Amino acid sequence: MRNRASVCAVGIVEVQDGKITLEKYTLVNPQVAFDPFCVAVHGITPEMVEGAPIFPEVWNELSSLLKGRTLVAHNASFDMSVLRSCLEAQGLDYPDCTYVCSYLLSRKIWPGLPSYKLNHMAAFHGLGAFRHHDALEDARTAAHLLLKCLEAKASEDCRALAESCGYRLGALLPGGACETFSSLKAVNKGSRRLSAKTAITPTVSEFNKAHAFYKKNIVFTGRMDSLTRHEAMQRVVNCGGRCADSVELQTHFLVIGQSDYVKLLNGTKRSSKIQKAEKLAKAGLPIRLLSEQEFMSMLG
Repeated sequence: MRNRASVCAVGIVEVQDGKITLEKYTLVNPQVAFDPFCVAVHGITPEMVEGAPIFPEVWNELSSLLKGRTLVAHNASFDMSVLRSCLEAQGLDYPDCTYVCSYLLSRKIWPGLPSYKLNHMAAFHGLGAFRHHDALEDARTAAHLLLKCLEAKASEDCRALAESCGYRLGALLPGGACETFSSLKAVNKGSRRLSAKTAITPTVSEFNKAHAFYKKNIVFTGRMDSLTRHEAMQRVVNCGGRCADSVELQTHFLVIGQSDYVKLLNGTKRSSKIQKAEKLAKAGLPIRLLSEQEFMSMLG
């Protein structure tokens, strides 16, 4: 199906201590019409999924396997978008897990190859033939490819592997929060964008380490009445805090301009930054939404 909120098969391979310890595969009844193009790709027909469990039934078992684990997928942005779409369509919560993309890692570790498709990477490493687009065989091959990546970078775990290749782990968190598997360079560039653009540096010789904003990440949204954005950021930097342009997992405070905060209280406005901050807070991350008045009070 071309609808990402439906799947017709799930394959999972568990790896522990460099060895495959568990394999699971099941057909899934998506309860929607099949697209002929997709059938031609994966070979699964409507007749094959008759009597198969629906996604919520499959998820009951999968969620316990994924919780607290690091997932690997080849072109993970697609796989994670499918998973998220299925969960949201069924009203199910995200698992608490991180993930890496073996496609992007392979491009970093073995540059210059003619193709980085999974079947080409399997041939490059001599992993043997497999049925491409079969959920279980794709998962198994991606697992073996990840082990090759770990070996090539002499990394002990996925976090170290990702960082050695210049990436940060992707993440799905309960409450609907997510972070993409992204280049650290792009993430750091984005987190420094405002302070670099406006050349904000401390104008004090030392910081009050007991201040609420010391070593905290602060993001602003909406126009402020008390200060200009630049002045507010300068005050934060003088407290030893850090200013960023976008809400991330590491954000501690989102400061909302007073007029936007009033609209928020009235339920008439929620910027994309506010929406993401609310999701992160719901997921249990230590992010706090501040009105302009609260921010000014905390500045002191």
